[in-house]
Amino acid sequence: MTVDVRIRGLDGRLYRATPLTREERSKAIRLAHQLVHGDRLSIRQAQRVMDEKHGLRRSVGSIAADLRGFVCPLCDDDT
Repeated sequence: MTVDVRIRGLDGRLYRATPLTREERSKAIRLAHQLVHGDRLSIRQAQRVMDEKHGLRRSVGSIAADLRGFVCPLCDDDT
């Protein structure tokens, strides 16, 4: 069991106390693509599933950036 420790930034938002490792980041990217492109969830729905089922908290903006910054086999050809 992992504990997700959060600290409050100067902007008042909560952030992870430590950055994601390379493996965690890769997992988050693959999971975001699977949920949005494979399972056809919205980004907000994917965010909820990632948090509740996988214990991976990601902002909507970071999930959107993951979807834009990497092309997977499930990505639509027109995007």
